[in-house]
Amino acid sequence: MIDPTRIFKAFQISKERTPYSSLHPMTKFLIFLSFLVIPLLRDDIISQLSIFLLQVPIMICSKTGKRIGESLKGSSLFLIMIIVLNYIFIRDLLYSIAMGLRLTNLLVASAILMVATNPMEIGDILFMIRVPYYITFSFVIALRFVPVLARDVENIVAAQRSRGMKIATGGLLKRARSLIPLLIPMIIISIRRSQQLSEALEVRAFGSGKRSFYYSYRWSYSDIIFILYTIICWIVIVRGYPFP
Repeated sequence: MIDPTRIFKAFQISKERTPYSSLHPMTKFLIFLSFLVIPLLRDDIISQLSIFLLQVPIMICSKTGKRIGESLKGSSLFLIMIIVLNYIFIRDLLYSIAMGLRLTNLLVASAILMVATNPMEIGDILFMIRVPYYITFSFVIALRFVPVLARDVENIVAAQRSRGMKIATGGLLKRARSLIPLLIPMIIISIRRSQQLSEALEVRAFGSGKRSFYYSYRWSYSDIIFILYTIICWIVIVRGYPFP
């Protein structure tokens, strides 16, 4: 049974210590950006499959395979829709499948970063490279709220199912309509959380002075290994080896 709410599994941060989570935040950010750009460079199915396989070692090091699998299962209907729409307009089955795989690769890259990286690490790096702090803060808050809202969605779904509501059954239109009762409680919860956040920022005098860092980051040999692996991935895809 396909449950579309499982896609939020990719946005829940894991506290487990892994070789990937111990990397310098800049290294993880570079890996993420690389695997966002690399799938866009090729449009054939072999390349997209190769890119997915190149991300498997990173999934293993970050121990995110299970959550990514659940997220892909939850988004399978959307992926199938992308493939079908591409085939309707392009009339090329292999190209349509490649576009579905491209979206899968982008989702995998995003899930690895979201699950195994503390949003505060990304915020610190953006601040270090002179990104305005109000932009950095907005970005970090968005990242931190995604897993929180994902847990809220799970709680709402569990509550609605306890009342006899069926979400992942029936046809596509019926499943889409069944998600409507989830929207109202989500909107209310989001408004309440935003009010709590604004009050917390006001109490802490947000923006009143220069910001300091709680953590200090250091580079390690693991960072060098992962960066070299990312460079190899770039060479394999850009140069077209082992595919034309």
